Amino acid sequence: FMYFTVSADGTILSVNRLDRAKRIDLLIEAAAVESSLEVVVVGEGPDRDRLEALARDRGVVGRVRFTGRVGAEELARLYATCFASFYAPVDEDFGLGPYESFLSGKPVITAMDAGGPLEIVRDGSTGRVVPPEAAAVAEAAVWLREHPDEATAYGSAGHAIAAEVTWDRAIGRLLS
Repeated sequence: FMYFTVSADGTILSVNRLDRAKRIDLLIEAAAVESSLEVVVVGEGPDRDRLEALARDRGVVGRVRFTGRVGAEELARLYATCFASFYAPVDEDFGLGPYESFLSGKPVITAMDAGGPLEIVRDGSTGRVVPPEAAAVAEAAVWLREHPDEATAYGSAGHAIAAEVTWDRAIGRLLS
């Protein structure tokens, strides 16, 4: 994964397969609740039409942008310029989303029932962990955007975790 950091442009990023279990609708609903949120949704999948219709129905089309799949360089740019990422699947085992966000030094917003992401996304340490409700997601996003020093500290703490994940270490754990 290629990454770099620059100053945030005020967007919140979702990088996922567009499927109901990923709950990207929570982020779209959060943009409807909080009119200052700008969202970028990266990915393709069976839920894209429903998510785009939801964005239209909620009147957030100008503030919720669907990019489809993007190349590695564009993905790195999107992570570098967002102020946080959103990754809140329903009870998922493991996902790369938080690691990608952390490698770019960005905090992650997830939900209390997300499963695997909760092993590394810790509220008030590497991101925000909230109830799976649009208003809570919106509140966490606004808080991170309005507290850039804390957001940077959370992203740095996440980076330290993500940097520990290497093949050598994984193989060492498997063989021990």
